[in-house]
Amino acid sequence: MKPTLCIHPNAAVIELEGEADLATVPEFQQIVREQMAAKIRRLIIDFSRVTFVNTPVWAVVVEYYQHASGAGTELVLTGIQGRVEASFKIVRLGDFITTLPTVEDALNAAQVN
Repeated sequence: MKPTLCIHPNAAVIELEGEADLATVPEFQQIVREQMAAKIRRLIIDFSRVTFVNTPVWAVVVEYYQHASGAGTELVLTGIQGRVEASFKIVRLGDFITTLPTVEDALNAAQVN
């Protein structure tokens, strides 16, 4: 998985690509923690180009969600589909983390809020 950070006026977007597994967690976790320290208002994590996700990646997402909840930051996941969606449903993150189909949808929602 290759994480790429894009900064928008109303949100930071982490775009992920490829397989999201244990070997790729450190780089992803570093970018997520940098966003925690930056105290951004909204973080969007885009999974639209991810082909596989395992538990350690979801653990990073949960870590950020817990931080965001206490810091007044919003977390949105986009592009959850296919094998990623199956994994996402198993860990039941959709019960408490906002998901939207696309980054564009999430950026537009940020402009409204």
